[in-house]
Amino acid sequence: MRLGIFFVAAGTVAGVTPAVVSSSHASHDRATVQDKEKVAGEDQGEEEEEEEAPVDYLGIKAQSGQPMSAGLITLARRQAERIATGDASKPWQFVGGTNIGGRVIDMAIDPTTSPSTVYAAVSSGGVMKSTDGGVNWKPAYPTNAQQAMGAMARGSDGTLWAGTGEANPSGGGDTFMGDGIYKSSDGGDSWQQAGLQDSGAFGRIAVNPKDASDVWAAATGSLSWSSGQRGLYHLTNGGKDWKLSLAPTNKTTGAIDVAIDPANPKIILASLWDRSRNDGAFMYGGTGSGLYRSTDGGATWTRQDNSTINGPVCSWDQTKSGLNTDADLGRIGIAFAPSDPNRVYIQFAGANGPDKGFYVSNDAGKTWTCGGGEPGSVTGGYEWVFGRLWVDPADENHLFSADVSLKESSNGGNSWSNSSGPHSDHHAMVWDPNEPGKVYNGDDGGVYYSTQNGATRTWTKAKVEPWIQSYHLAVSQQDSSRLASGLQDNGSVRTWTPGAEPTDLTQVNSYGGGDGHWVQIDPNNQLVYYACSQPSPPRISCQRTVDDAATGSTSSTRTSFSSPAWPSDTRITTDMPIVLDPADPEYVYVAGTSIARSAKGAVNGTDAWKLISPATPDSPESLPGKIPANEVNPDLYYANEYGAVTQIAPAKTTGTSTSPSSTIYAGTDTGKVWKSTNANSDNPTWTQLGKGVLPQRWVTSLVADPTNADHVYASFSSYREGDLAANVWESNDGGATWTNISGNLPNAPVWMVTYDQAHNQLYVGTDYGVFNLKNGKKNWERLGSQLPNCPVLDVKLSADGGTVFAATFGRGVYQLHVKD
Repeated sequence: MRLGIFFVAAGTVAGVTPAVVSSSHASHDRATVQDKEKVAGEDQGEEEEEEEAPVDYLGIKAQSGQPMSAGLITLARRQAERIATGDASKPWQFVGGTNIGGRVIDMAIDPTTSPSTVYAAVSSGGVMKSTDGGVNWKPAYPTNAQQAMGAMARGSDGTLWAGTGEANPSGGGDTFMGDGIYKSSDGGDSWQQAGLQDSGAFGRIAVNPKDASDVWAAATGSLSWSSGQRGLYHLTNGGKDWKLSLAPTNKTTGAIDVAIDPANPKIILASLWDRSRNDGAFMYGGTGSGLYRSTDGGATWTRQDNSTINGPVCSWDQTKSGLNTDADLGRIGIAFAPSDPNRVYIQFAGANGPDKGFYVSNDAGKTWTCGGGEPGSVTGGYEWVFGRLWVDPADENHLFSADVSLKESSNGGNSWSNSSGPHSDHHAMVWDPNEPGKVYNGDDGGVYYSTQNGATRTWTKAKVEPWIQSYHLAVSQQDSSRLASGLQDNGSVRTWTPGAEPTDLTQVNSYGGGDGHWVQIDPNNQLVYYACSQPSPPRISCQRTVDDAATGSTSSTRTSFSSPAWPSDTRITTDMPIVLDPADPEYVYVAGTSIARSAKGAVNGTDAWKLISPATPDSPESLPGKIPANEVNPDLYYANEYGAVTQIAPAKTTGTSTSPSSTIYAGTDTGKVWKSTNANSDNPTWTQLGKGVLPQRWVTSLVADPTNADHVYASFSSYREGDLAANVWESNDGGATWTNISGNLPNAPVWMVTYDQAHNQLYVGTDYGVFNLKNGKKNWERLGSQLPNCPVLDVKLSADGGTVFAATFGRGVYQLHVKD
């Protein structure tokens, strides 16, 4: 059976019989997740399914020639597990941090314990559990299972349901897909695969409060390819046979929310969401989006349009299209009021993000009235990240709306204010039935709780949260306990206090804001270090910090970078690189459309920088399929962030202790690799390498051998283009010829290549762990054991190559001692 995709089409209007989708299930022990059944296409010998043509929406294609399927995620995980481990007796050790936290997607609570046990679904970090009322948290999910999370719920019988794959799409970053729904009947000690493996991501799971075997799952589908299981699925026997109750109308639409009437579970509200993205564009709304209502337990559905609205549509709906079918209709969030089930609230966004409407119903969702106030931020512009509403179970007029700031209303939405105190970007809330007035909040900073019903400035942050989303990592070459990392929405952090030695590696402290990205520590002087956050083109957002060398001093000097003299139309990728020249680290490189190098020891002032490359020729408008034809709305794509340099690799042997490298390799997000051998001249020239040979994929890393400028490695990813193939390439002649050395790596993106020249070891970070290639051998080995199965975006080494550090995007930083 070929690894293709299929799309189940069932009716979405009244009177249409739902299709039945049978999903494989799995057997597990308490420590691991082990699938007993085969993935489609893996040694089954079944009759071939007819392949569907690759989806081509906003240029999204399966460029390898094979349509994407979320089932390939399960297959890739199995491939990774089957690769031999070099030394399985050596487990990875958690480094930290535990006091920062990261994005929490959903929450559930067990009211049978005291204090209540609380569960948190972490964006790409599995399920976490607190048994002391939200103060301390620990993992409650197998490390070898897919860690990306999208939704979570608990039934009245105690069964926990977790939907893998995050449905909250990012702007410039990545969200990761999953491999179906998992359930636990023992409080998270063990989990079983419960079906819908080809669903990609989940927006919500809802359990009938009167019947724990009655479960609903909003399968959102993958973001960049057409996964087979999209729409609203229904489970009535607590087992494995999910029925597709509400199907989407096209391949880019899935279900994003579902809510059950607590008084009459036959009444169900659900929303579908049309969305997709590729490397250069996103469309987070479309004609497939819509609100649906069923009064017969999901047997039939009626689409709610403007005919169900009493009075005019909300005044801030610029298109005035309300709930009608419209290309601008985006994500819709739904919430019933437990104390008055006739009261329902919905909030929805336009395709480019801002609020499009907030409506109230007093007849269980049959009719709607525009609310009195706009809950979302007028200028936030990315409501597609949030899309949630929560109603106080004791007061139908007291509700919260997810946004950058947590919005609170005490009068049914007539007016709103900020509930200040927790971190920004909110995704989850749950009230504690055992402690009146206690509510938990999950956001991009982790978990917070309030004992005063969420009143402003009454929130307390959890004390121990063993998860962070790390983009990049830096390790001091004088003291490997000095680590710095750039985190998703939590700035840049370090394991030390200036002037003092690191004491507890799990307790990190911030030294930068926003989304932390690239970090560097001067390899010759660990007191000098750098950090960058997301830029605002054409400006960069970086800083250079110098700690005071005096023993015991906690002072430091911080210098923010001024932008190089880039043209006004410069584009800068969200994950803008900052690189120190390996020959002389006092020379600093940054890049946007062009590469800029600083003067020696100077980063402040536009005159401190020199452009050493022309602008990349790849503007988004020039790339077929990256932006819709004739598209004029800049909010629909990141034209100021795509078509830029993503990697810079100076060759150490071509520089000296007093001059920077003259040979430099560079890669772009458009899949091109470039080289200059005269980067120190007044007019450097650049040559494209590997034309027609190297894959046209996002360049995720470039490594120049520190002892041989002609020896270079490159890795590529086309994750956002619906292609999961691993791509690691090597050249021994300065890029004239290339060899694909991906070998037996699992079919998953490779995010980072690190080379230990002294020991001839190559390491790569992937979606399924760290792998290494020894002494030029053909087969890769999996490195160590017990590393959580979430993306490893960066891999770094201690100075002697004896310790490998892995920066995971979800479970923090880990280390492995590879040499005794």
